[in-house]
Amino acid sequence: MGKNAVAVLTQSTVGQKVVMATTGLIMVGWLALHMFGNLLVFVGKHEFDAYAEWIQSGFGASPEFLWLMRVFMLAAIALHIRAAVALTARNRAARPNRYAGGHQLRRTTYAARFMLLGGLVLLAFLAFHLAHLTLGVLHEPLHGQAFVRGQAYDNLMVGLSNPVVAAFYIVANLALGAHLWHGVTSGLQTLGVNHPRYDGLKAAAGIAVPGLIVGGNILIALGVLLGVAAA
Repeated sequence: MGKNAVAVLTQSTVGQKVVMATTGLIMVGWLALHMFGNLLVFVGKHEFDAYAEWIQSGFGASPEFLWLMRVFMLAAIALHIRAAVALTARNRAARPNRYAGGHQLRRTTYAARFMLLGGLVLLAFLAFHLAHLTLGVLHEPLHGQAFVRGQAYDNLMVGLSNPVVAAFYIVANLALGAHLWHGVTSGLQTLGVNHPRYDGLKAAAGIAVPGLIVGGNILIALGVLLGVAAA
């Protein structure tokens, strides 16, 4: 397939949907791995710090591999946003007139109609999360304590012991759940899982995946806030 054919495919509505579905599922996989790793906070400080060090070491390979993964994930996020914006613009252009009753009602769920807005909220939360618990630049302004490199467990304990910050993480994860609820099912359908026999599987995945990821993240925030995480 030539370059022009690839460009036409990726810029078409179907191509943009495939890009958004593929990059979305990549991010779902990363979110799940990240959540499972963070559950080590309930095992102990040594185990959690060892997990954080393993990530910083490039998953046991090399620090350069970690940067490669970061670039890969940033590219996936950028492509996901680009596809979402393009599809939203095309949908609006295809429906220039309001429906009867003066409302732009569509045959979609509440989550689907607000996917773009929810995505922007999650993007803002991602920036906050990286600044808060990865780079640590918000640690001292928010908590009055310095961010200590290599002390991931202690940084997390301080970071989520603040009720306002913990509540923000919980609300952001609920927004993530709404995003994933629609995104997982529509992504699977876009990638070919669209036979009626798989409808039950898609519906189950649309509930189980966000439930697992969001439930795990909220459990971590509550565990730290309530002081039940392992020492």
